[in-house]
Amino acid sequence: MKKFLALIALCILASCVGEKEQSEVTTDGEGKAQKTKNKSFLPDAAGETGEIVIVMNKKKFDKKLGEAIKAVFRETVPGLTRPEPMFTIRVIEPSEMNRIFKVARNLVYVISYEGRSAADQWLQNTFSEVSRDRIFSNPDLFMQTSEDQYAKGQKILQLFGTDDDALIKNLNKNSKIVQNYFNIAEKERLSKSIRMSSESRVVLRKVNDKLGVNIKIPSGYELAMLEDDFAWVRALPAVGPSKNLVIYSKPYTSESEFEQENIIKLRNEIGKQYIFGDPENPESFMTTETKYMEPVFRNINFNNQYTVEMKGAWKTNNFSVGGTFVSYTFVDDDSKRLYYIEGFVIHPSEDHRELIREMESLLTTFRVS
Repeated sequence: MKKFLALIALCILASCVGEKEQSEVTTDGEGKAQKTKNKSFLPDAAGETGEIVIVMNKKKFDKKLGEAIKAVFRETVPGLTRPEPMFTIRVIEPSEMNRIFKVARNLVYVISYEGRSAADQWLQNTFSEVSRDRIFSNPDLFMQTSEDQYAKGQKILQLFGTDDDALIKNLNKNSKIVQNYFNIAEKERLSKSIRMSSESRVVLRKVNDKLGVNIKIPSGYELAMLEDDFAWVRALPAVGPSKNLVIYSKPYTSESEFEQENIIKLRNEIGKQYIFGDPENPESFMTTETKYMEPVFRNINFNNQYTVEMKGAWKTNNFSVGGTFVSYTFVDDDSKRLYYIEGFVIHPSEDHRELIREMESLLTTFRVS
């Protein structure tokens, strides 16, 4: 675990250094450095969660550069019950940058020094001469991030290359970095937007007293079950998706508990013991779908702990209902306890991408007291 965390720390450090090296890039479209704006006068960023406005030469969007852009932003989200793109994108040219597009929550500029159209020249002029020289002298430079260009809370990404092929090469090699920039931004926005009510604070207090943990519980969530090692809180609106949070802990015994088959086994044990599919039918319980869709696993750093993320589909054993879930499995070093925390949703025949993103945001607020 220590080696894994050390590797992550090095990766984070390298990415920070890379961003500092690219800090001279401008975005005014005239090759001039922009003046620092007073953010208090900026409007709030607008748009739906997961939406990205891409500013580029539209003709290139239908060619190989556009295919590379689509491969990054429209990659299928792993672990969902049906195919959904990672982001919803809207492609415009600089001439179409009206007031609505300028305040988009996520804005991407695609700049290649190959092309002389009006759109290409505007995009090329988003760099100073010094920045242009640095781009041509270092083929590994391909992205620059910034914030609040036209709106508060706005995230901006510039993707650039000396020509289309150079940019495509870097996009293919670094697609996860590009995706993570906006995935992290969206989760942070969602986490900050969580509002707790007096009722949900009472629920949290009960969970904290019983399990010794904290997690943001949004307004509208109620306590479904609370045991010495288990908590289940959920939102059951009259119309719309059902959202659920699960917390389970047990004494940590060995590293084998992080093996994929053992995490699935643990999840199924929790589902069978605690999570009923139908309160009127004690024989109905939650299980993990593995026959038609295997869960997707990923090693991540969560609260500086080695963590296994699992995403996939769930169902009840009698097939009465099902949905999508995301979970984190990790060990708290102080208590030497294994924690399994999960968010799962029920929303038949509807998209789950943003629901699971919301569940991820809630899980990231989890802390052991």
